[in-house]
Amino acid sequence: MCQKTGKYLKQIINEELNRVKKELYFNAAARYFDETGYKHFKISDLAKELETSVGTIYNLFGSKEELYVEYLILKLETFLVNLKSNEGSDPLENLKTYLKYKYAIFIQTEHERNKPITSDPYFFHKLDISNHSVVDELHQYLIRQLRSLIPCKNTNHKHLAIIFKKISDGFIESYLYGECQSDHIVDETIEIFFQGVRIKN
Repeated sequence: MCQKTGKYLKQIINEELNRVKKELYFNAAARYFDETGYKHFKISDLAKELETSVGTIYNLFGSKEELYVEYLILKLETFLVNLKSNEGSDPLENLKTYLKYKYAIFIQTEHERNKPITSDPYFFHKLDISNHSVVDELHQYLIRQLRSLIPCKNTNHKHLAIIFKKISDGFIESYLYGECQSDHIVDETIEIFFQGVRIKN
């Protein structure tokens, strides 16, 4: 009995140590992704910085891709917290807030204009991690605003929310390819979206 209890406690301790280690390593990896992006991120460099082995990191995260997806989810969760804490009574201003925070993630942190992060094969996971609950919460945020602005009962507000999101995705890509400027990007996004809604109606 004592032997089984000892093994169980050891397992619990090891699991907790791995959880803490994973959290610490993930925080370091997130900072590294912020600085280098996916394309230039190397597990070997992260391991060197953390003074651990490459194998240890792979044991905790599985792969570079899985680690990156966790990083993207963290970014989206932070994005959602910012939206909720700044949500006011004006739905149009709330949509602009959504765009300001979203564009800030991709435009203000772009250090090397000649190396756009769209060359990153996982770039659009930043825009669409469809199987995670945070994506649904972001859609619900947009749906709330659009229901207030377009109260027609026959309108599919989730459909409009997805279109709104995709238009802003397109503006990010266009900016990164040098096809549009950032100065009035929020107002231009709003204008193009509502022009489309008016034409449809």
